[in-house]
Amino acid sequence: MRMNRWLCLTVGSALTMSVTLGQQFLVFNNAGPTNVDFSLTQSSSGPTSGVFTNAEWVLTDTSLGGTGNGWTWRRDVTPFSSGDPFGRLVLRFSGDGGTQAGSYWRLPSSRFGTVTGNNPSGVATFTTWVGSGHFFRTEQLSNKPAFGGDLTTRTRAQANNAAGLSVSVAPTASIAGIPDDDLINPGLQVNKNFNPTITINWNVLGAQVLRGQVAGGAYFGAINSPFRDDAYLVADFKINSSTVQSGSSALTTFSVNEGSATKGIGAVGNSYLLDLSTYNIGDIVTVRVDYTIRWDGYHDVYAGTVNLTSGFQEVQFEVVPEPASVIALGTGLISLLSLRRRKR
Repeated sequence: MRMNRWLCLTVGSALTMSVTLGQQFLVFNNAGPTNVDFSLTQSSSGPTSGVFTNAEWVLTDTSLGGTGNGWTWRRDVTPFSSGDPFGRLVLRFSGDGGTQAGSYWRLPSSRFGTVTGNNPSGVATFTTWVGSGHFFRTEQLSNKPAFGGDLTTRTRAQANNAAGLSVSVAPTASIAGIPDDDLINPGLQVNKNFNPTITINWNVLGAQVLRGQVAGGAYFGAINSPFRDDAYLVADFKINSSTVQSGSSALTTFSVNEGSATKGIGAVGNSYLLDLSTYNIGDIVTVRVDYTIRWDGYHDVYAGTVNLTSGFQEVQFEVVPEPASVIALGTGLISLLSLRRRKR
């Protein structure tokens, strides 16, 4: 009599990526006026420099006799730490204030220190990432007339993480095609004499992924992400821990400046012919599907891959000979034949 009866159907999943990080930039160069008739204030942290998520620099000229050209305050901003899982940040800049007698503010016009012309309108937006080497220059110049009113200009900088991906519908996995050749005893047994080979169908499907917008902040509202992101599903089909088949879905792409969207990820699956002739009676066979949703991030080029979620499904069965009922019937028939022979 067989002592073991096997049936094991297991499904598992785990969220493998959860990131909530701050957005930070470093002000690493401050060159400007030291005249006591000037004041520079900055919101968020510190008077002139430091590490910030957002900052506003207010330059006020209170000189009585006027300053003439020459008092220019310049600062350089660079991504310092944090960002999304790939270190990606969106930096935005704006300015306003008094412009009389040639005073101005200037905003970044590139990722390497060039600036706009005087008093640009709107918001200057740039993609960047930690370790990029990018630096963004802003300038303010005061040219207050003699005996004029106080002259004030402002420049603002804000950093936000790139919009991230999240799983809105988790994948589901299925394993089909394993017969149960013993319906009397509990568990799942496959008779290698009746079924020397079995075709196992496995499939993973049903995933959906969301990308929102770049968040707003102290000075600017939410915007569409200026980065590309790809999501896809990979799966491995395993027999007793050894991978025998693998598959991957096509890329699901979120484009540069595309609005908030939820998109589906294609299914992955296949059929596998399992030969039971090499297994012994009583062997336990574990059939398993492992799957992962992966997220590829890009800045100017490929930035890296993180796993959004992963899971598995597995089934175990026992390799057996004929079911016990068939063996008992066969034994009975043999006994009857032997008894008949003796009577003759």
